[in-house]
Amino acid sequence: MKNINYIISTFFVILLSCSEETPAMLTPSNLVVTSEISNDGSGKVTFEAKATNASSYTFAFGDGTSQESLTGNVVKFYEMGGQNTYSVTVTANGAGGLNVSETIQIEVNVDGEPSEFAEIISYLTNGGSKTWYLAAAEPGHLGVGPAREGIDGDWWYPKWYSAQAFEKCGSPDSDCLCDDELTFSVDGDVISYSLDNKGQTFFNSAYKDVVGGTEVDDFCYDFDTSGTKTVTLSSVEGNVPEAETTGTQIDYSDDGFMGYYVGSSTYEILSISEDLLYVRTYDALNPDLAWYHRFSSEPATGGGDEKLESIYTDLVWSDEFDVDGAPNPSNWTYDLGAGGWGNNEVQTYTDDPENVVVEGGMLKITAKSEGGEAVVHYFDDITLVATGGATSTVDDFEGTAPTFTGFGGASTQVVANPDATGENTSALVGESTKPLGAETFAGSFFDVSAPLDLTTYSSISMKTWSPTVGAVVKLKLENSANADENFEVDMNTTVSESWETLTFDFSAAPAFNFDRIVVFFDFGVSPVGAFTSARIKSENLYEFTYGRVEIRAKLPAGGGTWPALWALGANFDTVGWPDCGEIDIMEHVGNSVNIVSSALHYPGNFGGTAVTGSIPISTATTEFHNYTVEWTPDSIKFVVDDEFIHTSFVNSSTTPFNADFFFIMNIAMGGTLGGAIDSGFTQDTMEVDYIRVYQ
Repeated sequence: MKNINYIISTFFVILLSCSEETPAMLTPSNLVVTSEISNDGSGKVTFEAKATNASSYTFAFGDGTSQESLTGNVVKFYEMGGQNTYSVTVTANGAGGLNVSETIQIEVNVDGEPSEFAEIISYLTNGGSKTWYLAAAEPGHLGVGPAREGIDGDWWYPKWYSAQAFEKCGSPDSDCLCDDELTFSVDGDVISYSLDNKGQTFFNSAYKDVVGGTEVDDFCYDFDTSGTKTVTLSSVEGNVPEAETTGTQIDYSDDGFMGYYVGSSTYEILSISEDLLYVRTYDALNPDLAWYHRFSSEPATGGGDEKLESIYTDLVWSDEFDVDGAPNPSNWTYDLGAGGWGNNEVQTYTDDPENVVVEGGMLKITAKSEGGEAVVHYFDDITLVATGGATSTVDDFEGTAPTFTGFGGASTQVVANPDATGENTSALVGESTKPLGAETFAGSFFDVSAPLDLTTYSSISMKTWSPTVGAVVKLKLENSANADENFEVDMNTTVSESWETLTFDFSAAPAFNFDRIVVFFDFGVSPVGAFTSARIKSENLYEFTYGRVEIRAKLPAGGGTWPALWALGANFDTVGWPDCGEIDIMEHVGNSVNIVSSALHYPGNFGGTAVTGSIPISTATTEFHNYTVEWTPDSIKFVVDDEFIHTSFVNSSTTPFNADFFFIMNIAMGGTLGGAIDSGFTQDTMEVDYIRVYQ
């Protein structure tokens, strides 16, 4: 098994669609609202609303609070002590602002003053004692990603690695993780926790000395986790965007931890419900790593050598791409234009035969470079400046060059001064290169030998050379031992193609030990060449509910390409995304050429928190493979050839995966998933042999 500190996989972000047709608008009807009131004094009430032609529901709880719901199923915790009566109004919302409402009366008893964490405690303990298990059947039951903004783009989800379903349960090196039982109990105001690890704990390799381990990679070691720990809940400003966390933190006494050992006893609760507990913790030895764990209220079942036994065998629709020319207009139409499609991609979609054509029995979608180049800035003479004018040189690049670390696609090196005139006649300068498709936040940093003296010197000056006026130059100072301790100042270039001196005011910087200098040029901008591609769809031509979809395809390998074979809810134009749902049958990026992925996006699980899984396919770009989804009223499963990616997504009436969807095939360039575009990229093609639907 590989050390998963260093495995980088990819998580996938939504491609959006456009719609051109608006269906008839119907007023919701037959609204029925029911409630289930807990008798334990917690103030918990479970509501369910159902109506015909409703796309969402609005709950006004009668205590001044309200909540929107796509499904009509919500849980509310009332906080006012004693016995109180509330008038709850539920509105079923339809298309075009049409709606219908119903009001019910409920009586709720709350014993004393409820804890601000009453809802969290109820879910954790079920009001008494509750055991949680690793959600081994779910992709992402263990994952890792960047712990802070700026390390590697989007940073609040396991961007670098996400375990596939049952991945940790098939090897003796790691299967002890799947045996863990985590029990939370509540008695009055005291919450306790115990971990039954059945004798062994899965250790990150960096912590093997804790148990005297010798394995190079992560491994299951004998470890005593007996005894009860005390749980402390606290409010915390989440280290993730507000929408991605509950804002609640768990701290365990006596070095308690949640299954996988990374030296931490503090966890953020990102999401919690009656059957899901999703947490995140930070590696004690490497603060740049954030670890993610999914737990469920029921033990996982399945895994092993399961093969897909399809219930769908009748071919009902297909395109074999056996007629040369444009794609069959009875099956396909186009999305056209530029604009990024919601993910900062840089391509323009066309219907030009150079971008999309049927030829030799294959659909060929080709992404092409139409020109463009990387953006280069220069900088020199980073100097501390005191209020009275005294200065102290930090680095002028004339001696030993510092060690630069680039991120987001940027790179920095020391080179000969390309314009030794005007304000800077130095021999050597720093050169910062931002290639085509680099992230908007791309930059570089280097460390200095001692913390900067910002008590004596309140400003920092830096000579810069920029090809444009108005480029944002961001200078950021960090504590290399604690990236949360940082301060940054922005300036704008005022001249082009000549040297100038910019002075950054750090007088308001906190008294941290700043020993790392981070430099961003053209912050907020990604160099964009001209790229064309194609995106075809079956919207309004072929739409369907349930079935087995099989697509045989060979993928492009170019750095920055982002091909996808997917389906979008046909009601996208009325309810929007993610309410319409999205089924990603296959996604791939040329920068991770041997990994393919699938995903489900829907309310509560979309973008960075989508239900995803990936699988290594070493010949994805050199050979054809079958990409399959089996979509039933009860489950959705993804398969590549005969190997599962997802095995156990439970479909139900609460998800949007019970209505018509349409197909989309495309190649995007760059963006939040495609990443940096290879500077030598010219063109690359996705070939599709056929697409078939069985029901």
